[in-house]
Formats: sequence, structure tokens, C-alpha cells
Amino acid sequence: MVYLFMRTLARFLSVLQITREQPQYGYFLTGVRAHETSNLAEHHYLVTMTAWMLCEYINETEQLIDTNAVIKMCMVHDLGELFGGDIAAPLSRRRPDIKEHAKKIEAINFDMLTSLLSTKVKAYLTQLFDRSEVRDNDAGLIVKFADYIETQFFLEHINKKSVMKAKFYFGHVRSLVDRIRDVRIREKMLDFCRGFEDDVREKGPIAGEWIVNGQ
Repeated sequence: MVYLFMRTLARFLSVLQITREQPQYGYFLTGVRAHETSNLAEHHYLVTMTAWMLCEYINETEQLIDTNAVIKMCMVHDLGELFGGDIAAPLSRRRPDIKEHAKKIEAINFDMLTSLLSTKVKAYLTQLFDRSEVRDNDAGLIVKFADYIETQFFLEHINKKSVMKAKFYFGHVRSLVDRIRDVRIREKMLDFCRGFEDDVREKGPIAGEWIVNGQ
């Protein structure tokens, strides 16, 4: 038996290597320089790791969220930016019409990328991709929170001082937690936010200090 789409999977994974090179242009409006910005591969990995760890603690005593679905949504959530990059959040909020066009381009890009996959796998990835943008359920909110909070960790990592950083955190990241329907999940997410605000926000890169001081 010839497994046609198993043969083309290698081509699909080869195209995904572009994520190593695709810069996240949206950071430029916050004052991040070209040599400082992250790429799509880094962003996807860190968003996925963030969401996975959040799910592990959310589910620590009882199963409250579908970790498997959340991880998969994180892995595909920005693949529509593979052939052209992202649009800066401040611009999209000021000009929703531009954001609408960008989303259409992302959908076309995603369709082109997944054309290398079988019909069944393509449909599944497309469902995950579409679902990752839906914020009317707790899983989707966890994905979006991880997506947004990763940008905050990145700006701390490069020690970027910006008024927009604080506005974005309180206006668009922390506010997502208030929309979580399950009170048990919401309370755990609020605890995470408190930890972020006390130990990370406006602290800059802290890895070296932690290694040296053990804190």
C-alpha cells in the first residue's frame, strides 16, 4: 500500500521550517528592534509550554480543561502568519478593518499550508486553527491568554520598558481571566496572574538572578 499523504508530510514539515525565520513584526510598534524580536517558532513553543503548564495546574486535583485540545490549538494558532507575518495589536485595535483583511490573508495562508495534508488531517487542523480564535469557551480563553502572556514574558526577557506593555497586560491579558466561566479555573488563573505581577512584571530578565540567589 502506498501512503500518499505520509509521503507529503515531509514536505509539510519542511515548509514549517519557515517558522524559524518568520519574525513577529507586531512587536515593532512597541519599540522592539529587528535584532531583538522573536520568531514564530519561538512564540509557538513558548505559548504551547505556557498553556500546557497552566492546564496541568488547573487539572491538578480534578479534570477541568481538555489539555490535549489546548496544546494542539496553541501549536497551530499563528500558522496563518507563516507567509507574511503578523499585524501589530495596537494597529488592529485602531483599524479593525485592517485586522479583518489580515485574518482573511491568514486563512488563505493556512489553507495553502495544509493543502499538503490529507483531507481528514487538513480538516482537523483547520478546526483547531478556527477554534483557537474563539473566546466564548474556557479552552479558547486559555489559548488566547497563553498567546498574550507570552508577549509579556518576551518583553520582560529583553527588558523592554513601555507604557503600552502595562496597558496591554491589564486591558487585554488579565481581562481574559475575568471571562472564564468555570469559577474553579478562574480562581487558579487569578493566582497565576498574581504570581506574574509580583515576581515577573516589570522585573526584566530574572533567570540569572534566580540561578545566583536561588530565588
